[in-house]
Amino acid sequence: MARNAEFSRRLLLSVDAVGYGRGDDQRHRAIQTGLLAVMERAAVAAGLDRSVWVKQQAGDGELAILPADQSEPVIVDDFVRELTTALTQHNEDLRDEVRLRLRLAVHFGAAAPAANGFAGKGVIVVSRLVDCAQIKSALQALPTADLAVILSAQVYSDVVVPRYTSHTATSFREVLVRNKEFTEAAYLLVPGHDILAVELEATGGDDRSSADESRARTGQSGTEPSTAGAQPTSSTVINGNVNMSHGVIGMVWNQ
Repeated sequence: MARNAEFSRRLLLSVDAVGYGRGDDQRHRAIQTGLLAVMERAAVAAGLDRSVWVKQQAGDGELAILPADQSEPVIVDDFVRELTTALTQHNEDLRDEVRLRLRLAVHFGAAAPAANGFAGKGVIVVSRLVDCAQIKSALQALPTADLAVILSAQVYSDVVVPRYTSHTATSFREVLVRNKEFTEAAYLLVPGHDILAVELEATGGDDRSSADESRARTGQSGTEPSTAGAQPTSSTVINGNVNMSHGVIGMVWNQ
């Protein structure tokens, strides 16, 4: 068989439940049952068929490789919205300490079946994103949130920035993900909350400038449209002598 026979680029999802390790056996069962239930409910409501997803279960989480014809905007927009609704309904009558809260990562990249699961750079990327410090910190800082979503830079720039979804680009927060050998920019969203106002866990450098460095290394262009807090500047260079006795040089810039 040719070495590239199973190579493909697919839409990849990784979901993980918060607080699984702190629970007892009964809590583990409840999380696993609830996770599958809300994922199925959200998929059906978004017009998706989870039976054709290739899934690798992990008790408190799931890695899914979606069919080649799966629409990225439907996942980023419809599925995220319906998953938020499904979690709200699931948690409606539960005490805060037993609510089901999820982290969801979305990436488009290489994936192929392997002897013990899946192989490919795309699988590594989506796995590092769902487990990164920033998405965990966001849910810690927002205790009423049930879902945090992180998109790879590729998905954000290809789907959100060109406005293929109802999400505005400025509703996401650019972060630099450093997880094991992985260092890349990504985009964080907490539905129903202002992620830009949240103080996230420090990650060894300013997210904005560090993400710029990451894009420079990978050849990506900047995709973050937000310029909040930036001050307009202007400079003029004059070569040669200027003779204007009794004159005044000034500039007025009306924003």
